Amino acid sequence: MQGKVKILLLDAQGTTLAERHSKNSVMRGGGELIAKLFAGQGSAITHMGVGTSAAETPNDFSLAALQNEAVGETPALTGSTDVELPAGAFAIAVDGEKRLVTVKVRGTLPNDSAVGTIREAGLLSKSEAGIVLYNRVIFAPLTKGNDHELTLFWEVSFPYGDLQWF
Repeated sequence: MQGKVKILLLDAQGTTLAERHSKNSVMRGGGELIAKLFAGQGSAITHMGVGTSAAETPNDFSLAALQNEAVGETPALTGSTDVELPAGAFAIAVDGEKRLVTVKVRGTLPNDSAVGTIREAGLLSKSEAGIVLYNRVIFAPLTKGNDHELTLFWEVSFPYGDLQWF
C-alpha cells in the first residue's frame, strides 16, 4: 500500500498561492482500522484534517491525532481543523497493468477553517467509538488566511495479485 497527497492553497480568486506534495505514513491506528474493516467492524474514513505539528512521526507510528497547538511564536489554528468528506469525495480506479486499486479522495477546508500556519494533514475516521487517525503527512508550512481555501487530493493505492514479494 502507498499513499500520497497534493495540497493546494488558493486565494479568493482561485489563484494558486502554494502547492505541496508529500507521501503519507499510515499510523498504527490506521492499520488497526483497516484490519477491523476486514472483520466487519470499525468505520470508514469520514474526515480530512490539518494541524500545526511538523514533528517527525514516531518510529512505532503510534501517533493518534493531529495537533492544533502553538508552535514557538506561531499561534494555534483558528476555526475548524477538519472537514467531513461526502460520498462524492471518493473515487476508486483499477489499474490492471500496474495491478493497483487506487482510492482518490478530495477534501476542501473552507475559508474560515484552519486559519494560520499548517504543517500536517491526515485522513480521519470519526464515529461514536471515537476518532482514528488513519494517516499523516508533514510538509513545509502553509499560511492560510481567512480568505483562502485549502484543498487536499489524496491517492491511496492497494496492490493486488501475487504479493509474495511483499
